[in-house]
Amino acid sequence: MDFSQIRRAHLVGIGGINMSGVAKLLVRAGVHVTGSDVVSSEATEQLIKAGIPVVIGHAASNLPEDTELLIYTSAAPETNSERMAAQARRIPQVTNFAFLGAWLAQKRCLLVCGTHGKSTTTALTGLLLEGANQDPMVIVGSRVPNFPDGNVRFGSSDMVVIEGDEYARHFLEFQPYAVILNNLELDHTDIFPDLPTLLQAFRELLGNVRNGGIVIANANDPNVQTLVGQERSALLERGVRIRTFGFGTHADHQIVDYAVKAGEQSFGLSDVSGRVYRFKLGVPGKMNVMNCAAALSLISSVGIPWVGLEKVLSNYKGIWRRFQRIAERDEMLVISDYGHHPTAVAATLEAAKAFYPGRRIVLAFQPHQRKRTRDLFLDFIPSFDRADALLLVEIYDVAGREEVVDQAISSRDLQDAVVRHDAERSVVRSVDFAPDSMDALAVLRRWKREGDVIIVMGAGDVYKIADKILDV
Repeated sequence: MDFSQIRRAHLVGIGGINMSGVAKLLVRAGVHVTGSDVVSSEATEQLIKAGIPVVIGHAASNLPEDTELLIYTSAAPETNSERMAAQARRIPQVTNFAFLGAWLAQKRCLLVCGTHGKSTTTALTGLLLEGANQDPMVIVGSRVPNFPDGNVRFGSSDMVVIEGDEYARHFLEFQPYAVILNNLELDHTDIFPDLPTLLQAFRELLGNVRNGGIVIANANDPNVQTLVGQERSALLERGVRIRTFGFGTHADHQIVDYAVKAGEQSFGLSDVSGRVYRFKLGVPGKMNVMNCAAALSLISSVGIPWVGLEKVLSNYKGIWRRFQRIAERDEMLVISDYGHHPTAVAATLEAAKAFYPGRRIVLAFQPHQRKRTRDLFLDFIPSFDRADALLLVEIYDVAGREEVVDQAISSRDLQDAVVRHDAERSVVRSVDFAPDSMDALAVLRRWKREGDVIIVMGAGDVYKIADKILDV
């Protein structure tokens, strides 16, 4: 189907971060858009303000009579009333990523992939290209303060930087010119039961890279290096260039002279000729230095020099829910973060300790999805070690992705395990449980004290309390 001829589209799950971006793209192209979602959110409210009719709740009657295409989130099953109505009326249906893959097929697609850091690296790549006057389109799974439309930047060039979501193998809808492989680790265990299954999906992704394209790979990630090593001959045979980034002399783009002090990081990065460029970064964590190195490696590989781009990184203040500073008062700071994997939790806490030395780090963490919590349970336990006080909020249930067998797991189980772990390592700290976000808010208000760095972390709805903690 030629999506360029569509003039009326209905989006099921329009409030999702990627779905709302699709809605904005369509409106920009002159398509009349309607949509629905289960609950009202900041995204649905913004779309309504922009003139897009959005209905809260799903019903067959939400589907306009003149709909030509239904685009749905993968969270909406075939039994969704609007999808069933579309099927009865023989209205074509596609996922948001299948739509984007077709819509952007003629563009030079730069796909940012990996278990961690996708949104940040996508935003950084887009901002660096913007700073180099390349005018890219950018589609990111977060909101970027520098972009007027938040999760989308409209550009006139043929380059599109897009966050490649591995969930449900969405990234396989694209035939990218370039791919960043930030890191690879088991996640989304409802889709990938084990690491080999996950790696197979990424193997297929490398097969999708266009002939003569580019693969940017993390030189410090063993799973990335194993995968790229196995596929190297096939990639090179098709003229695909492979460049690596990271710490160590084996990286094509080597990070050197890394230093961190309160409120700032600095590092050097070598280009392929060996020349070192110096950068400063106002957001914490080695993971963000790696994200910057990935973005810089990619833009260098498409022929854009780094000269003059130092200011882009020094001005970068982060994106929505990625170590986002929410409130500061009485020498207390509240940060909101999207981290929901054990590795991300540990890295974020380590970054906070380095950036805010001597301050108490208080973490309120809401696990995301019961199956993930169960499957990664043992990894979660030590991931909280760097928190001086820990509040575990009840697990956020993900509609359409939870199974009966997983319902027995609770954040209380995680609390008990962490308490035992602390006893074994002779650590004494507060480790508490909150049945929901409002109870968590009450606990954090009771715990807070001067000098605290309070991190509210999770991919669910716990972020909504972050701006209220310092109110009283």
